[in-house]
Amino acid sequence: MNTNIFIISGLLSLLFTILFIFVIYRVSPSTRKEIHIGRILGIVFIMYASINIFYYFRLIPPVPLALANGIVAHNVEVKNHNYVVTYETDESYVFWREHRLKFIHNPGENVYIFTSIFAPTDIEKLISHRWNWYDDTINEWQVIEDIGYDITGGRDAGYRGYTFKNNLKQGLWKVEVITKEELILGVVDFEIIINPTLHPRGLVVKNF
Repeated sequence: MNTNIFIISGLLSLLFTILFIFVIYRVSPSTRKEIHIGRILGIVFIMYASINIFYYFRLIPPVPLALANGIVAHNVEVKNHNYVVTYETDESYVFWREHRLKFIHNPGENVYIFTSIFAPTDIEKLISHRWNWYDDTINEWQVIEDIGYDITGGRDAGYRGYTFKNNLKQGLWKVEVITKEELILGVVDFEIIINPTLHPRGLVVKNF
């Protein structure tokens, strides 16, 4: 959904909601006695304004797309129409995230970002992975590279894809999953640790 469609659909929804409220007040005298119309309209306008503010500041995802999975992985392969993803798991109590945030990286090896995105049937969209590195010398995120690919809707488990980079710098990283309009579907956070004495732990291989 692009910005114009979002604005038009929001205005139409607001108009029909207001008309619906006035119809109820016209045909139901008891409602007029119990609830003041100004209070209801105030609530409606506050909700409308809040949704538009969230959209403007990119605090809500670009409907109707939704990020189903976002994983930083050591390897991604495509076999028999399945994506085989190898990644480190976190502690058992971390149930809300697939991958471990601390990524043990050997220079020269690839670091993969795997994502699956839900999209309705017949929708086509350009999706990009925006790789960002946190420069603690200036306390700012630096955009390293945007890597894009197209998605086509209609798969219940989400459209799958991945990007990768190698020779990443040590430190904090985040990969933003964004649309062509630069609306954010989600963010994959992780920390690159380069230490020859450490090895990846809890590796699992999962088909998507």
